[in-house]
Amino acid sequence: MIGLAFVCLTGGVLACDSPAKTPRPSSSLIVLQFTPQPSRSSGPPATPGRSPATWPLGWDASFCAMFSQAVDAQQLLVDVQLDIDDGKNHDARLLAGELIQSAGAATDAITTLPDWPDGQPVVVGIAGLMDLASRAGDEYHSWFADGKRAALGRAQALRSENGGQVAEVNGDLAALADQGLNCQGTSLVLEAAG
Repeated sequence: MIGLAFVCLTGGVLACDSPAKTPRPSSSLIVLQFTPQPSRSSGPPATPGRSPATWPLGWDASFCAMFSQAVDAQQLLVDVQLDIDDGKNHDARLLAGELIQSAGAATDAITTLPDWPDGQPVVVGIAGLMDLASRAGDEYHSWFADGKRAALGRAQALRSENGGQVAEVNGDLAALADQGLNCQGTSLVLEAAG
């Protein structure tokens, strides 16, 4: 047993005397300098300017919901008069009721829009169109109830006034579209009653 202890002790002393070998990289490895190159797919640097989406959070969704009602009201304003011209007074009366409801819904939705100064021109324009449309609907109802031509004349005058303001509102809508506003499934254009 003493022999075994002597062999272990001698092996340990010899191991401590010799330098330890640590793995070293091969001399065949070359050190490379690496500088990342810009991606070839990257475009020109962004130019400072207006961000495509500068409206407050949720303004676009609220606007699009309101705009859908405004589109319906404008279409109904056109359709009421077309039905009257075609002698379909029953249909026109029903459409006039829908016109008042759609214009009112758009007006109510306008009041809930988050405040955004850049959106004010188009919002004020649409509010004006909805006021004219709603008043025209009331005059159509008055004509259906009383049969007085004066009410029909007032309805047609309000309809014409509405139609005269649509081009300016459509210009404001085009500016919003240029900034990136997109109401899914709805063009940012209102029909002019004329």
